[in-house]
Amino acid sequence: MPTPYYEQGRRDAESGEFNQLFYHTYHDYKRGYDETLRGPKRRRIPVVLWIIPVLLLGLGLGWLLRDRGVLSAQATPIVVVVTPTRIEPSPTFPPFIIATSAPPTPSSGPTTLQIGVQATVNTDGDAALRVRPEPNVQGEPIGRIANGTEVTIVGGPGEGDGYTWWQVENDAIKGWVVADFLRLKR
Repeated sequence: MPTPYYEQGRRDAESGEFNQLFYHTYHDYKRGYDETLRGPKRRRIPVVLWIIPVLLLGLGLGWLLRDRGVLSAQATPIVVVVTPTRIEPSPTFPPFIIATSAPPTPSSGPTTLQIGVQATVNTDGDAALRVRPEPNVQGEPIGRIANGTEVTIVGGPGEGDGYTWWQVENDAIKGWVVADFLRLKR
């Protein structure tokens, strides 16, 4: 038996009126309104009712074909004959010579920074290199060496604050500098 809200929804749809509050609040009102405008919903056949006949049909066909030997449970052996094939060796090519560069000639002097080596201060532009009393950045600089100045490495290397340090001296000063700013004198 339809509820009063369902009937109200049908009457409103037939008269062209729309009660938005009822439509969003009462399910029966909405159903009556929608069915009057669009017609009653068609019932769909559940998927299960389609699956059952298809499954039964497949099982029946399998049972019928089983008796004819198509789906036999007994395996039939298959014999594969393999004949050996002689493999012919491929022709070999003569080896070829790869040209290499001549070995480097030994240089007359050291190739890395080390004690007793002459080095040149190499900073950016005209910046001077700070000289410190210890191999770390905590100590106050005791002086500066201008870019391009020649120094002699007298100690090191030392590690401190993530840098490699060398102790250098020239006529004016002796102290520790960061290795990144020294270049071997050639």
